[in-house]
Amino acid sequence: MRKTLLLLTFALVLGVFSALGLQTAYVGALGAPTDNTTIPNVPAGDQSQVEIKPPVEYVLLGPTSQSDNTTPNFIDGFVSAPGQKELTVTANENWYLDLDINMPGWIYICEYFPAGVDLQGQWIAYKWQLPDSGLWQLGPFTPTSNEPVGQHIYHIWFYSDGQWAAENQNNLVYWTYSKGKPTEPIPLPSPVAPAKAGFPATVLGIITRPVVGASLLVVILALALLPVYLRRWRKQDKTSSPDGSETAELSAPLLSAAKAKIMLPNGIDIQLSGKGRVIGRGDLARALSLDDLGLVSRRHFEVKLDGEQFYVEDLSSANGTRLNGKDISGKGPIGLDDNDVIEPAGTAHLKFHLL
Repeated sequence: MRKTLLLLTFALVLGVFSALGLQTAYVGALGAPTDNTTIPNVPAGDQSQVEIKPPVEYVLLGPTSQSDNTTPNFIDGFVSAPGQKELTVTANENWYLDLDINMPGWIYICEYFPAGVDLQGQWIAYKWQLPDSGLWQLGPFTPTSNEPVGQHIYHIWFYSDGQWAAENQNNLVYWTYSKGKPTEPIPLPSPVAPAKAGFPATVLGIITRPVVGASLLVVILALALLPVYLRRWRKQDKTSSPDGSETAELSAPLLSAAKAKIMLPNGIDIQLSGKGRVIGRGDLARALSLDDLGLVSRRHFEVKLDGEQFYVEDLSSANGTRLNGKDISGKGPIGLDDNDVIEPAGTAHLKFHLL
Protein backbone atom coordinates (compact mmCIF):
# COMPACT_ATOMS: atom_id res chain seq x y z
CA MET A 1 0.00 0.00 0.00
CA ARG A 2 2.80 2.40 0.87
CA LYS A 3 4.57 1.62 -2.42
CA THR A 4 1.34 2.42 -4.27
CA LEU A 5 1.02 5.72 -2.40
CA LEU A 6 4.62 6.65 -3.20
CA LEU A 7 4.12 5.87 -6.89
CA LEU A 8 0.93 7.94 -6.90
CA THR A 9 2.69 10.89 -5.25
CA PHE A 10 5.58 10.64 -7.75
CA ALA A 11 3.12 10.70 -10.65
CA LEU A 12 1.43 13.75 -9.12
CA VAL A 13 4.70 15.69 -8.80
CA LEU A 14 5.87 14.62 -12.27
CA GLY A 15 2.60 15.79 -13.77
CA VAL A 16 2.78 19.16 -12.07
CA PHE A 17 6.33 19.88 -13.23
CA SER A 18 5.60 18.66 -16.74
CA ALA A 19 2.63 21.04 -16.96
CA LEU A 20 4.40 24.03 -15.44
CA GLY A 21 7.83 23.53 -17.01
CA LEU A 22 6.60 24.76 -20.39
CA GLN A 23 4.93 27.85 -18.96
CA THR A 24 7.41 29.40 -16.52
CA ALA A 25 10.81 31.07 -16.71
CA TYR A 26 13.25 32.05 -13.97
CA VAL A 27 12.99 35.82 -13.43
CA GLY A 28 16.71 36.06 -12.75
CA ALA A 29 17.69 34.56 -16.09
CA LEU A 30 20.36 36.40 -18.05
CA GLY A 31 19.04 38.78 -20.66
CA ALA A 32 19.30 42.31 -21.98
CA PRO A 33 20.26 44.67 -19.11
CA THR A 34 17.49 47.17 -19.87
CA ASP A 35 15.61 48.87 -22.67
CA ASN A 36 15.90 52.29 -21.02
CA THR A 37 17.76 54.96 -22.99
CA THR A 38 18.36 57.26 -20.01
CA ILE A 39 21.22 55.33 -18.42
CA PRO A 40 24.54 56.72 -17.15
CA ASN A 41 27.61 56.67 -19.33
CA VAL A 42 30.29 54.05 -18.77
CA PRO A 43 33.37 55.19 -16.77
CA ALA A 44 35.31 57.88 -18.60
CA GLY A 45 38.75 56.94 -19.87
CA ASP A 46 40.39 59.93 -18.19
CA GLN A 47 38.59 59.28 -14.86
CA SER A 48 37.84 62.98 -14.59
CA GLN A 49 34.59 62.73 -12.61
CA VAL A 50 34.58 63.30 -8.86
CA GLU A 51 34.61 60.21 -6.64
CA ILE A 52 31.18 58.88 -5.61
CA LYS A 53 31.20 56.60 -2.57
CA PRO A 54 28.47 53.98 -1.94
CA PRO A 55 25.38 55.31 -0.09
CA VAL A 56 25.70 52.48 2.47
CA GLU A 57 28.32 51.27 4.92
CA TYR A 58 31.28 49.29 3.58
CA VAL A 59 33.83 47.17 5.40
CA LEU A 60 36.88 45.04 4.56
CA LEU A 61 35.93 41.54 5.75
CA GLY A 62 39.17 39.74 5.03
CA PRO A 63 41.98 38.99 2.57
CA THR A 64 41.30 38.07 -1.03
CA SER A 65 40.76 34.45 -2.01
CA GLN A 66 42.42 35.07 -5.38
CA SER A 67 46.02 34.37 -6.28
CA ASP A 68 48.39 37.31 -6.66
CA ASN A 69 48.93 38.33 -10.29
CA THR A 70 49.50 41.43 -12.40
CA THR A 71 46.04 41.45 -13.99
CA PRO A 72 43.27 43.36 -12.18
CA ASN A 73 40.39 41.07 -11.29
CA PHE A 74 37.40 40.95 -8.96
CA ILE A 75 34.70 38.50 -7.86
CA ASP A 76 31.23 39.80 -7.06
CA GLY A 77 28.55 38.30 -4.82
CA PHE A 78 24.94 39.21 -4.05
CA VAL A 79 23.80 38.32 -0.51
CA SER A 80 20.11 38.47 0.45
CA ALA A 81 18.74 39.11 3.95
CA PRO A 82 18.95 35.49 5.24
CA GLY A 83 22.67 35.45 4.41
CA GLN A 84 22.25 33.11 1.47
CA LYS A 85 23.39 33.57 -2.13
CA GLU A 86 19.85 34.13 -3.38
CA LEU A 87 19.24 36.65 -6.15
CA THR A 88 15.74 37.61 -4.96
CA VAL A 89 14.71 40.28 -2.42
CA THR A 90 11.12 40.20 -1.19
CA ALA A 91 8.99 42.73 0.73
CA ASN A 92 11.16 44.79 3.12
CA GLU A 93 14.25 42.55 3.09
CA ASN A 94 17.69 44.10 2.86
CA TRP A 95 20.62 42.94 0.73
CA TYR A 96 24.40 43.22 0.51
CA LEU A 97 26.95 43.34 -2.30
CA ASP A 98 30.32 41.57 -1.86
CA LEU A 99 33.39 42.50 -3.93
CA ASP A 100 36.63 40.49 -3.73
CA ILE A 101 39.44 42.48 -5.45
CA ASN A 102 42.92 41.04 -6.01
CA MET A 103 44.76 44.39 -5.78
CA PRO A 104 44.05 47.97 -4.64
CA GLY A 105 42.19 50.05 -7.22
CA TRP A 106 39.02 51.90 -8.18
CA ILE A 107 35.50 50.46 -8.41
CA TYR A 108 32.60 51.71 -10.56
CA ILE A 109 29.09 50.29 -9.87
CA CYS A 110 26.05 51.33 -11.94
CA GLU A 111 22.51 50.12 -11.17
CA TYR A 112 20.16 49.56 -14.12
CA PHE A 113 16.45 49.48 -13.27
CA PRO A 114 13.95 46.93 -14.67
CA ALA A 115 13.01 47.28 -18.32
CA GLY A 116 10.00 49.54 -18.88
CA VAL A 117 10.54 51.59 -15.70
CA ASP A 118 10.52 55.34 -16.33
CA LEU A 119 13.57 55.94 -14.12
CA GLN A 120 17.17 56.75 -14.94
CA GLY A 121 19.86 54.33 -13.89
CA GLN A 122 22.12 55.48 -11.08
CA TRP A 123 25.73 55.28 -10.00
CA ILE A 124 26.14 53.44 -6.70
CA ALA A 125 29.87 54.11 -6.77
CA TYR A 126 32.08 56.02 -9.25
CA LYS A 127 35.86 56.18 -9.14
CA TRP A 128 35.59 54.82 -5.57
CA GLN A 129 39.08 54.05 -4.30
CA LEU A 130 39.66 50.80 -2.39
CA PRO A 131 43.11 51.03 -0.74
CA ASP A 132 43.43 47.32 0.09
CA SER A 133 42.91 44.07 -1.76
CA GLY A 134 40.46 41.64 -0.15
CA LEU A 135 36.76 41.01 0.41
CA TRP A 136 34.72 44.23 0.74
CA GLN A 137 31.04 44.18 1.71
CA LEU A 138 28.58 46.99 0.91
CA GLY A 139 25.29 47.25 2.77
CA PRO A 140 22.76 46.83 3.99
CA PHE A 141 20.82 48.20 1.01
CA THR A 142 17.23 49.00 2.03
CA PRO A 143 14.34 49.19 -0.50
CA THR A 144 12.79 52.63 -0.85
CA SER A 145 9.04 53.29 -0.98
CA ASN A 146 9.25 53.58 -4.78
CA GLU A 147 11.73 50.72 -5.34
CA PRO A 148 11.05 49.44 -8.91
CA VAL A 149 9.66 45.92 -9.02
CA GLY A 150 11.40 43.47 -11.34
CA GLN A 151 14.92 42.57 -12.42
CA HIS A 152 17.72 44.98 -11.44
CA ILE A 153 21.27 44.80 -12.73
CA TYR A 154 24.52 45.94 -11.14
CA HIS A 155 27.21 46.60 -13.75
CA ILE A 156 30.69 46.64 -12.18
CA TRP A 157 34.00 47.95 -13.52
CA PHE A 158 37.40 47.65 -11.78
CA TYR A 159 40.47 49.75 -12.64
CA SER A 160 43.92 49.05 -11.18
CA ASP A 161 47.58 49.02 -12.12
CA GLY A 162 46.89 51.20 -15.18
CA GLN A 163 44.30 48.90 -16.79
CA TRP A 164 40.68 47.73 -16.57
CA ALA A 165 39.66 44.28 -15.39
CA ALA A 166 38.49 42.03 -18.22
CA GLU A 167 34.91 42.74 -19.34
CA ASN A 168 32.79 39.56 -19.25
CA GLN A 169 29.50 38.18 -17.97
CA ASN A 170 30.81 38.26 -14.37
CA ASN A 171 30.64 42.07 -14.50
CA LEU A 172 26.82 41.86 -14.34
CA VAL A 173 24.87 40.97 -11.18
CA TYR A 174 21.21 40.17 -11.90
CA TRP A 175 18.74 40.30 -8.98
CA THR A 176 14.99 40.65 -8.60
CA TYR A 177 12.86 42.78 -6.26
CA SER A 178 9.25 41.97 -5.32
CA LYS A 179 6.87 43.82 -3.01
CA GLY A 180 4.94 40.65 -2.23
CA LYS A 181 5.06 38.58 0.94
CA PRO A 182 8.24 36.66 1.82
CA THR A 183 8.55 33.33 0.05
CA GLU A 184 6.49 30.53 1.68
CA PRO A 185 6.56 26.75 1.13
CA ILE A 186 4.74 25.76 -2.06
CA PRO A 187 1.46 23.93 -1.19
CA LEU A 188 0.21 20.84 -2.99
CA PRO A 189 -1.43 21.85 -6.29
CA SER A 190 -5.21 22.13 -6.52
CA PRO A 191 -7.32 20.56 -9.30
CA VAL A 192 -7.17 22.58 -12.50
CA ALA A 193 -10.47 24.33 -13.20
CA PRO A 194 -11.99 24.24 -16.70
CA ALA A 195 -11.38 27.26 -18.91
CA LYS A 196 -14.03 29.96 -18.53
CA ALA A 197 -15.30 32.48 -21.00
CA GLY A 198 -12.65 35.07 -21.67
CA PHE A 199 -9.80 32.80 -20.59
CA PRO A 200 -6.59 34.13 -22.25
CA ALA A 201 -6.05 32.52 -25.59
CA THR A 202 -2.34 31.97 -24.96
CA VAL A 203 -2.94 29.99 -21.76
CA LEU A 204 -5.75 28.02 -23.38
CA GLY A 205 -3.41 27.15 -26.21
CA ILE A 206 -0.80 25.83 -23.80
CA ILE A 207 -3.31 23.66 -21.90
CA THR A 208 -4.62 22.15 -25.13
CA ARG A 209 -1.17 20.95 -26.19
CA PRO A 210 -0.97 17.13 -26.13
CA VAL A 211 1.93 16.88 -23.65
CA VAL A 212 0.50 19.47 -21.23
CA GLY A 213 -3.01 18.10 -21.52
CA ALA A 214 -1.83 14.58 -20.66
CA SER A 215 0.13 15.94 -17.69
CA LEU A 216 -2.90 17.81 -16.35
CA LEU A 217 -4.99 14.64 -16.70
CA VAL A 218 -2.44 12.74 -14.57
CA VAL A 219 -2.64 15.48 -11.92
CA ILE A 220 -6.43 15.41 -11.79
CA LEU A 221 -6.58 11.60 -11.53
CA ALA A 222 -3.89 11.56 -8.83
CA LEU A 223 -5.72 14.18 -6.76
CA ALA A 224 -8.97 12.25 -7.10
CA LEU A 225 -7.45 8.95 -5.90
CA LEU A 226 -5.13 10.35 -3.25
CA PRO A 227 -7.79 10.69 -0.45
CA VAL A 228 -8.86 7.05 -0.96
CA TYR A 229 -5.32 5.72 -0.54
CA LEU A 230 -4.69 8.01 2.44
CA ARG A 231 -7.75 6.64 4.28
CA ARG A 232 -6.69 3.04 3.61
CA TRP A 233 -3.12 3.73 4.70
CA ARG A 234 -4.22 5.32 7.97
CA LYS A 235 -6.50 2.38 8.79
CA GLN A 236 -3.60 -0.05 8.34
CA ASP A 237 -1.36 2.09 10.58
CA LYS A 238 -3.71 1.99 13.56
CA THR A 239 -2.31 0.17 16.62
CA SER A 240 -3.96 -1.57 19.58
CA SER A 241 -3.16 -1.24 23.28
CA PRO A 242 -2.41 -4.34 25.47
CA ASP A 243 -6.06 -4.55 26.58
CA GLY A 244 -7.27 -4.66 22.99
CA SER A 245 -8.61 -1.11 22.81
CA GLU A 246 -7.74 0.80 19.65
CA THR A 247 -5.40 3.77 20.05
CA ALA A 248 -5.11 6.89 17.92
CA GLU A 249 -3.90 6.22 14.38
CA LEU A 250 -0.29 6.86 13.47
CA SER A 251 0.39 9.59 10.93
CA ALA A 252 3.52 10.41 9.03
CA PRO A 253 4.08 13.75 7.26
CA LEU A 254 4.76 13.61 3.55
CA LEU A 255 7.45 16.27 3.86
CA SER A 256 10.44 16.13 6.22
CA ALA A 257 10.29 18.47 9.21
CA ALA A 258 13.88 17.85 10.29
CA LYS A 259 15.74 20.95 11.46
CA ALA A 260 19.26 21.60 12.65
CA LYS A 261 21.74 24.37 13.27
CA ILE A 262 25.47 25.03 13.08
CA MET A 263 27.00 26.76 16.11
CA LEU A 264 29.86 29.18 15.28
CA PRO A 265 32.73 29.83 17.72
CA ASN A 266 31.31 33.28 18.62
CA GLY A 267 27.91 31.83 19.61
CA ILE A 268 26.03 32.76 16.41
CA ASP A 269 23.74 30.04 14.97
CA ILE A 270 23.26 29.18 11.29
CA GLN A 271 19.79 27.63 11.00
CA LEU A 272 19.25 24.66 8.66
CA SER A 273 15.97 23.23 7.34
CA GLY A 274 14.71 21.36 4.29
CA LYS A 275 16.85 23.26 1.78
CA GLY A 276 20.58 22.89 1.32
CA ARG A 277 22.83 25.63 2.71
CA VAL A 278 26.24 26.58 1.28
CA ILE A 279 28.66 27.85 3.95
CA GLY A 280 31.66 30.00 3.04
CA ARG A 281 33.80 32.96 3.91
CA GLY A 282 30.90 35.41 4.09
CA ASP A 283 29.08 33.27 6.71
CA LEU A 284 32.16 33.03 8.95
CA ALA A 285 33.41 36.62 8.56
CA ARG A 286 32.34 37.65 12.08
CA ALA A 287 33.51 34.47 13.78
CA LEU A 288 37.12 34.12 12.56
CA SER A 289 40.25 36.23 12.55
CA LEU A 290 41.39 37.72 9.24
CA ASP A 291 44.25 35.19 8.99
CA ASP A 292 41.91 32.20 9.46
CA LEU A 293 39.23 33.72 7.22
CA GLY A 294 41.69 33.94 4.35
CA LEU A 295 41.93 30.13 4.32
CA VAL A 296 38.16 29.65 3.90
CA SER A 297 36.81 29.54 0.34
CA ARG A 298 33.92 31.69 -0.83
CA ARG A 299 31.84 28.50 -1.25
CA HIS A 300 33.53 26.05 1.10
CA PHE A 301 31.07 23.30 2.06
CA GLU A 302 27.36 22.49 1.87
CA VAL A 303 24.94 20.97 4.39
CA LYS A 304 21.78 19.48 2.88
CA LEU A 305 18.85 17.32 3.94
CA ASP A 306 17.79 14.09 2.25
CA GLY A 307 14.72 12.59 3.89
CA GLU A 308 15.43 12.81 7.63
CA GLN A 309 19.25 12.73 7.31
CA PHE A 310 21.54 15.76 7.05
CA TYR A 311 24.73 15.46 4.97
CA VAL A 312 27.86 17.59 4.64
CA GLU A 313 29.97 17.85 1.47
CA ASP A 314 33.16 19.77 0.71
CA LEU A 315 32.71 21.95 -2.41
CA SER A 316 36.21 21.48 -3.84
CA SER A 317 37.51 24.13 -1.44
CA ALA A 318 41.14 25.24 -1.59
CA ASN A 319 42.05 23.99 1.90
CA GLY A 320 39.58 21.14 2.44
CA THR A 321 37.04 20.28 5.14
CA ARG A 322 37.27 17.92 8.13
CA LEU A 323 34.46 16.11 9.94
CA ASN A 324 35.33 15.06 13.49
CA GLY A 325 39.03 15.36 12.57
CA LYS A 326 38.80 13.32 9.33
CA ASP A 327 39.32 14.89 5.90
CA ILE A 328 36.16 14.59 3.74
CA SER A 329 37.46 16.50 0.69
CA GLY A 330 36.42 14.81 -2.55
CA LYS A 331 34.40 12.10 -0.74
CA GLY A 332 30.94 13.40 -1.64
CA PRO A 333 28.07 13.78 0.89
CA ILE A 334 28.84 12.42 4.39
CA GLY A 335 26.08 11.78 6.96
CA LEU A 336 25.90 14.10 9.98
CA ASP A 337 25.04 13.15 13.57
CA ASP A 338 24.17 15.38 16.51
CA ASN A 339 27.23 17.13 18.04
CA ASP A 340 29.46 16.42 15.00
CA VAL A 341 32.27 18.98 14.48
CA ILE A 342 32.85 20.50 11.01
CA GLU A 343 36.24 22.16 10.43
CA PRO A 344 36.52 24.24 7.23
CA ALA A 345 40.22 24.56 6.29
CA GLY A 346 41.02 23.33 9.82
CA THR A 347 40.49 26.89 11.11
CA ALA A 348 37.35 26.67 13.26
CA HIS A 349 35.24 24.13 15.14
CA LEU A 350 31.65 24.42 13.89
CA LYS A 351 29.28 22.26 15.94
CA PHE A 352 26.29 20.59 14.24
CA HIS A 353 23.13 20.18 16.38
CA LEU A 354 19.83 18.52 15.55
CA LEU A 355 16.73 20.45 16.73
